[in-house]
Amino acid sequence: MRTATRIDYDAIAHVYDAQPYRGKAVDPALLSFLEQRTERSPPSILNIACGTGSQLVENRSIVAGAHLVGLDRSLGMLRQARPKATGIAWVQSDAVLLPFRPKSFDFISCQFAFHHVPDKAAMLREVFRVLRRDGRFVMRNLCPHEHPDWLYYDYFPEARTIDFMDFWPLERIVTTMEASGFAVIVVEPEHLRFEQDLCAWLDMVRQRHLNSQLMAISDSSYAAGISRLERDVNDESWPQVRPDHLCLITIRGDKRI
Repeated sequence: MRTATRIDYDAIAHVYDAQPYRGKAVDPALLSFLEQRTERSPPSILNIACGTGSQLVENRSIVAGAHLVGLDRSLGMLRQARPKATGIAWVQSDAVLLPFRPKSFDFISCQFAFHHVPDKAAMLREVFRVLRRDGRFVMRNLCPHEHPDWLYYDYFPEARTIDFMDFWPLERIVTTMEASGFAVIVVEPEHLRFEQDLCAWLDMVRQRHLNSQLMAISDSSYAAGISRLERDVNDESWPQVRPDHLCLITIRGDKRI
């Protein structure tokens, strides 16, 4: 088990929102929860590993009067979040020791960050502890075990090795959630299959500081992948558009006790 995140998010906080795919819409999992919720009082909502806060800012538009909390271990990321909105509490803390009383939240989310948590089982126990009865926890992330053919892993194989260490298989997440007390656990995989233009992709991966997979690998592995990709882009006999595959997962669990 590793003991610390591989990425220094304080160092990249000022450019984090410039990365591709950082725009946010209202969380559909939150919308679904609110539609099913029978309690009329405003909900209390926690976003673990909130980063620069964009998701909570978007969610605020559909939960008037809600108590909104964003938690992240990176002070640099929280400094980017705070100017975006008032009425949201930004808390610096570790996800494995949540600084909240038991049964504090109705809805807790964690997006694309669970793999960064060293003690994942402890985090799930903490989430269950601070979740209220009939509350819901929703996690969204990549699932490397379901997309070993991802193009990143072809050109940067060390990223695959690291991801397979950092990301838990679906079965392990579900089993650990069950052991923590969660009920009605639902897993929703989303397989994205698309065509990748190698030339455009080369421009993207050259911006290493905007990609956590590439920042996690060694300099030599990164240089080797870039060199190979440059050769393929310059080789007229090599296909310049290649099929690619990515799997996203959404896992939710409810608290019934």
